[in-house]
Amino acid sequence: MLHDLKTRSLKGLVWATGESVGVALISLVSFVILARLLSPEDFGIMALATVFITFSLLLTAHSFADAVVQRPALEADHLDTAFWSTLAIALALMAACLAGADMAAAALDAPPLADVLRWLSPVLPLGALSSVQIALFRREMRFDAVARRSLLGRGLGAAVGIGMAFAGYGYWALVGQQLVGQVATTAAFAVGPWRPRLRFSGRRFREMWAFGAQVSLCQVLGGAGEQTLILLVGTVFGTTALGYFTLAWRAVQLIRSLISSAVYQVGLSAFSKLQHDRAAMADAFVNATRLACLVGFPVAVGIVMIDRPLVLAAFDDKWQTSIPLLAVLALELIPAFYGMFLAALYRATDHAGWGLATTVIFVAVGLGGALAAAPFGLYAVTSVWVARTSLLVPLQHAFLAVRLLAVPADRLLAPLAAPAGASVAMAGGLVLLRLALPADLASAAELALLVPVGALIYVGAIRLLSPPLMGLALRTAGLVMTPARR
Repeated sequence: MLHDLKTRSLKGLVWATGESVGVALISLVSFVILARLLSPEDFGIMALATVFITFSLLLTAHSFADAVVQRPALEADHLDTAFWSTLAIALALMAACLAGADMAAAALDAPPLADVLRWLSPVLPLGALSSVQIALFRREMRFDAVARRSLLGRGLGAAVGIGMAFAGYGYWALVGQQLVGQVATTAAFAVGPWRPRLRFSGRRFREMWAFGAQVSLCQVLGGAGEQTLILLVGTVFGTTALGYFTLAWRAVQLIRSLISSAVYQVGLSAFSKLQHDRAAMADAFVNATRLACLVGFPVAVGIVMIDRPLVLAAFDDKWQTSIPLLAVLALELIPAFYGMFLAALYRATDHAGWGLATTVIFVAVGLGGALAAAPFGLYAVTSVWVARTSLLVPLQHAFLAVRLLAVPADRLLAPLAAPAGASVAMAGGLVLLRLALPADLASAAELALLVPVGALIYVGAIRLLSPPLMGLALRTAGLVMTPARR
């Protein structure tokens, strides 16, 4: 049973990662094209509007949906209640966005924000319509079904956004991309096997809300912290500076979401099935963290080493101000990948309150530090935000995960060693290579040299420093290729 669960989890991770990779590639390609066609101010206006929409989505995206995934026993009344509750919250939030659009635009001194916010508000109920259907697919570990539908929606949205940008619609191209993408995604999930009934159970609502309220509040606080940071940057430094920050922020978030979305969905499903076997869960958590660090650490360090040619090759000279911001923000990927399975672990074991408490600390420390650093400039604000994550994520492992899994702290710290050492070796090799390259070498050619050389150095260092970790990666790939038993 455990072997079959492992295989199904890994295959689910492949599909979920495939979805994330596909979504990230679509987002990256459209992002690069749109960044060349639009101005930093266009991105700044859209970033301000997205603050309100993202904050609202956090209230609806995970609370009841994650309760559907996590519950050991699930009845039809749970699904109907989750659907109507999510939709009601989404409609109320859309009404709030419509009513407060002018006030938000006046407060932030950004007149275009009002119309943009009104046009984006239907995204909220549209997303709610497919939330339970997606949760059912995740519960059954049918991530292939989620991947196909999500990719369809993102692809259509990207095509519309790029077309509008070429036609000269400015920031409205970004609005069109979001709206069309959400409409297409919702329509794709509408053909799924489940249909809601006109039924609502107060008892089922209370059961799911006991879990969902903590998850929802955790998501809201975490997202609110990030969106407040964006508001702070836009308010203190202006929409143009926010545009530069947004490019670096979105580039890092694209890379992070490439893995984190898949990891959370599969981790929650797999850990929930192991919640009564803590020894097996501890093994799964440690091995999953090893693999996350193996993949994430070289990505973070690699971005720092190729920040300038990456920005210049992907975008153009008008985005040079984003280069140092990208380098600083990329460092946050190191602790983020190390702690990538923590949220799934807390929620799968019905300890969502632990995640909520740590989120409160993260937000308080991050925003407090950002406010204190604001007089020293945008780079100081960014550095403090990254330092917060680098300090607090290892502390979660050392205290909370150790207590929850009943394992020694050194067992949870072990996944850091080999990837960190190999990443340092890779960075040293890339520094020497960059010193040897001609100063006038084109950015695209520089990337074509640095990326494969860095990858070869990293893989060689892992083989030298930790043959067992390399073996784990190879065995994982083997399980993925093995047909799952029915």
